[in-house]
Amino acid sequence: MEGYISKIERFSLHNGPGIRTTVFIQGCPLKCAWCGNPELHESCSELLYNPDICLKECIECLGMCPTKAIAKNNSGKIVIKRDVCDKCGKCAVACPTKAISFMGMRVTVEDVLNELAKDIPFYESSGGGVTVSGGEPLGQPEFVLELLSACKKQNIHTALDTCGYAHWRDLKEILAYTDLVLYDLKFVDTKKHKRYTGVNNELILKNLKNIAQYKSSSLIVRFPLVPGINDSNEDIDKLVDFLGSISFKRFDILPYHRLGVAKYAMLGKPFRLQKTKQPSREEIDSVRSLVMAKGVEVRVEV
Repeated sequence: MEGYISKIERFSLHNGPGIRTTVFIQGCPLKCAWCGNPELHESCSELLYNPDICLKECIECLGMCPTKAIAKNNSGKIVIKRDVCDKCGKCAVACPTKAISFMGMRVTVEDVLNELAKDIPFYESSGGGVTVSGGEPLGQPEFVLELLSACKKQNIHTALDTCGYAHWRDLKEILAYTDLVLYDLKFVDTKKHKRYTGVNNELILKNLKNIAQYKSSSLIVRFPLVPGINDSNEDIDKLVDFLGSISFKRFDILPYHRLGVAKYAMLGKPFRLQKTKQPSREEIDSVRSLVMAKGVEVRVEV
């Protein structure tokens, strides 16, 4: 079984208990306006170009590109015609400073397992394991199902980090091999969800309710707190009301950060929230208090 991943990140202390290895799946059906990983949006490799480390006199990439997708303009700056690029990767290999790079690679489940096997001693000593994230893991359900099934055969703790936008039949199959579910809940309001993510949230809310009935003790609901986007009194009231209708283990607040903003320019994509700032401690504590008032355990992910 083959799938597209962007990377395997070792020694993560987030996305589940203990020391973890996170497998990032390429591709996501949502295009959240605040997304910090835009290079994972498409289910194929993505070209990133960083002009800040590009050597002015270097032309190595130009000579290597078979489709002539790379050129220099009159100012001597590199211009990439992304609609012409066939993502062969030759330019990245030739680039001496790695100003051009590609994110995304096709791998087999066995390839991933071979990498995960190196970290098993750390899982055993720390109570850690493997987290499948993205992108969106449920965009490649067969690959993720086989991967998590193989992990459980080796007694590796598994976690699924998902937005929940998938067929329930696929999600339910995967849950059978999942010890912990990290479920992102961005909005309860359907119109705002559509506006800021590109899709409706009826399926997401329905799947969350199903998981809450199926394995609530293994469910952590996570809320990306974005100032001016989903932090109004109305948004939080709807969120708290919805949380009161389901059972789950814990509620995590994920404060918005701007660490991925530079990636948009490197991908040649616009970033919609240029003026949005990270939430203050007071803003975070306000939301935390409102949710805790409902008797819910809340953690702030930093």
